[in-house]
Amino acid sequence: MVREWVTSAGGRYGTPTLLRALQAVLAALLVLLGVAGVLAAQDRVGATDEIATRLQPLSMDATAVYRSLASADATVTSGFLAGGVEPAAVQARYASDVSAAADGIAHAATQSTDAATADRIAALGEQLPTYTGLVEQARANNRRGLPVGAAYLRRASDLMQTSMLPAAESVRARQAQLLDDAHRRAASFPVGALLAALLALAGLGLGQVWLARRFHRVLNRGLVVATASVLVGLLWWVAAGIGAGASLRLAHAHGEALNDGLGPAQVAALQARASENLALVQRDGGRTEQDFVDRMQRLSRDDGAGGALGAAAALVPDRGGRDAVLAAVRGAHDYLAAHDRVHAAAVAGRYGDAVRLAESAQPDGSAAAFDRLTAALDASEHEQRAAFTEAITAAKAWRTGLVAGTGALALLAVVGAVLGIGTRGEEYR
Repeated sequence: MVREWVTSAGGRYGTPTLLRALQAVLAALLVLLGVAGVLAAQDRVGATDEIATRLQPLSMDATAVYRSLASADATVTSGFLAGGVEPAAVQARYASDVSAAADGIAHAATQSTDAATADRIAALGEQLPTYTGLVEQARANNRRGLPVGAAYLRRASDLMQTSMLPAAESVRARQAQLLDDAHRRAASFPVGALLAALLALAGLGLGQVWLARRFHRVLNRGLVVATASVLVGLLWWVAAGIGAGASLRLAHAHGEALNDGLGPAQVAALQARASENLALVQRDGGRTEQDFVDRMQRLSRDDGAGGALGAAAALVPDRGGRDAVLAAVRGAHDYLAAHDRVHAAAVAGRYGDAVRLAESAQPDGSAAAFDRLTAALDASEHEQRAAFTEAITAAKAWRTGLVAGTGALALLAVVGAVLGIGTRGEEYR
């Protein structure tokens, strides 16, 4: 087929005309390849950078706001168990949580990318002062020994649990969705660039066959340089695609474990602790106890097979990560057992014993068990954050220089093809 095309072309057109046509076609194909390759590289490098520098940090910020709000509620309810003025450490922790939440909300407001998310963030910003105002009213009444303090605390906690935390969760979920979209872009297959490369290689191959038959020379140096440039670019893309793809998959797994497993697990644990404390403050073993059960189910259903910890165990991609999550599962089991002792004492009418068990720093105390649970969750989160950073840094390294390199190789190919064919054309002047 190539022989017939060569013979036909040679018979119908003069050689200089054919050389100019071949030069123009190959230059156009190689320019097309350069444009497609550079755009594809920019898209994937940009998505990888966006994950590392903006989207994953924003997702972590959204999770941190979510966690700070839940922590504030758990902390302030624990302070009421002491009666009168809360311990200084509790007051400091609550103030720190509220400050962190306020800072996170303010930062998220400047980074929101869609109207729905902006509305939820604005709602959080409006509700936080309402929540803290109710807490201050509850504190003031509690210090005076007035039972209405518990009612204000319940109103504050209801606002947090039914409105603020769901809004924070929706912001967190939206950021996680944007992060997933960026991972898909970063790891997507460059179909357009590959097709352009195949067309360019086909054109270069046909051009060299025609030149070899027409001029009885085996190789044209310019076209050899052009072909080599395209092949080097393809090999670079393949190596970068394989290496960056593996690192991106690892980063995505660690990010999902953080955003969809450990983050919600930390919040569920804090919500459960707030419910436990609130039940004792109000001496309410009914509704509030059911709230505790529901949140523990969200944390670790079926002994850790389900719930947020079950999701985290399924999402972490490494053995060490799973072991860390299993430590948190054991912590959740111990905390639930400690809570059962608190609840049993409260139901039996031994309120003082229930409060002592809830605040006890002894190994079998609820406070100690909760601290062990949160420590295990924090350790697991720290490990996954470090692993994510390592993986996304490796993905970026694989694609270092890919945009500039793709453009430079395409330019070299264009110059090689134009000069290589131009050399043959000089023979007719």
